[in-house]
Amino acid sequence: MRTEKRKAFLSGLCVVAVALGMLATSAYGDANTEKGSSILAFPKVLANDGSDTLIQITNISNNMVHARCFYVNAAPDSFGNPLWQETDFVIWLTKQQPTHWQVSEGRFFDPTDVCYTNSQGQYEPNTHCANAGIDPGAIPPVPSNFIGELKCVEVDASDNPVAGNHLKGEATVFTDGDASKYNAIGLLGYQDVGLTGNQLLLNHPLGADDSVGEYDACPNVLLMNQFTDGVTDPFILEKGLGGTCDGDGTTPCTTDSDCRSMEKCEDGPQILDPTTKTVALRSATLTDLTLVPCTEDFENNLPATVTIQVQIFNEFEEQFTTSFPVTCFLNKFLFQLDSPFNPNQSIFSFSRLSTTVAHTRLIPVTGSVFGVVGTTRADKNGNLARVADNIHMEGDRFTGTNGQGFTDVITLSDTGVQ
Repeated sequence: MRTEKRKAFLSGLCVVAVALGMLATSAYGDANTEKGSSILAFPKVLANDGSDTLIQITNISNNMVHARCFYVNAAPDSFGNPLWQETDFVIWLTKQQPTHWQVSEGRFFDPTDVCYTNSQGQYEPNTHCANAGIDPGAIPPVPSNFIGELKCVEVDASDNPVAGNHLKGEATVFTDGDASKYNAIGLLGYQDVGLTGNQLLLNHPLGADDSVGEYDACPNVLLMNQFTDGVTDPFILEKGLGGTCDGDGTTPCTTDSDCRSMEKCEDGPQILDPTTKTVALRSATLTDLTLVPCTEDFENNLPATVTIQVQIFNEFEEQFTTSFPVTCFLNKFLFQLDSPFNPNQSIFSFSRLSTTVAHTRLIPVTGSVFGVVGTTRADKNGNLARVADNIHMEGDRFTGTNGQGFTDVITLSDTGVQ
C-alpha cells in the first residue's frame, strides 16, 4: 500500500464517524471489552511490512496474578495457507500492576533495567524506557513477518485455569508512523472453571448466574457500521482534498455524475493501482476486518474453520448478502472477501451500495469468532489515517443455536506442571 506521512488535517477524521452515526448499536453480548476477565483475546497482532504492535495487560486486583499466553502465527505459508504456529509463555503480575511489550522485540527478565537513573547512579527520568515497570517474566519476540493473534488465560501458580477475572488489555498497532488501538476482548470465568482441566468451555449463557458454565460464550452475531469501500470521507471531500470536477477545479466529487455535463471527476476515489493492481488508495476509504475462531486447539495445533454469513444494509435499507470462510485467522479489506480483483464489484463498495455508510451483520454458521475492524482513509495525495475499533457483539453462541447448546472450546497445551 502506498503510504506517506499523514498531515494535520487527518487528525479530525474520527469526528466524522460520530456525525455519521458510526457508533455502536445498543445490542450486547456476554463477551466484553471493558471488564476484568479470565481470558483475553487480541485478534489482530502485526509485526510485518512496516507494522508492529504494543501489547498492554493490567492486573486489576490486589493479588498476584498469573496468566498463560499464546501467540498464533497465521502468516501465509508457501501455498498461501496460514502457518498456525503456536508459541506460549507465562506472565506474573503483582497487585494492580500494568505491563507492556513490543511484540517484535518481546521482553526479557532483567531486574537491572531501571528507568530513572543517570551516569552517577542517581535517579532521574530517562527519555527512553521501553520496558518500564516490574518485568512480568520472559516474553519471547515473535518471528519476522508475524501476523496473527494473542490469547492470555488466567491461571494459578500450578498452571491450572482459574476464574479470577483480573485481566484487562489493549493493543496498539503502529503502521508507517500511524497508530490505531483497540481493547482486548474479555471472557469472564465462572464457578465451573477448572472442572474440565485444560479444555476451557465457553458455555456461560447470556444473563445466567455465576453458578452456570465455565467462561462467557462467544458472540452469536457481530455488528459493524462502516463507510462503504471506495467512498471519499466527507471531511476530506469538504476540505477540497478529495476529487474535484475538472471544469472549475473546486467542486467536490466522488464520480463523474457529480459534475456538470462533459466534466470529469479529477483525483476521485482509487483503490487499486491501475498498473500493478495492488492497493493504492486515493480519495478513498477502506474497511479491514480481522476475525479469529473462538474454538482453538493449542494442544494439537489444529486450526478451526468457521463459515460467516453476511447481511449488508445500505442507507435505503436494501439488503445484500454473501458468505466466506475463516480458517485459523482472517485479516482482509472488505472488498477482498468477495471481489479481490475488482473492488467496484464488491457488495461492500460504494458503487454497489450507492450510499456513504452501511450496516453489516456477520453471522457465524459453523462456530463463533472474535474480531476487530479498522478504517483507512486517504486524501487525493495518498496521505493515510487509520483507526481500529472493537466490533459490537450481540447475543451468545451457546444460547443462540436453537437449543443445541453449541460450545466453543479452547484446548490448552500440556505444560507438565503438576
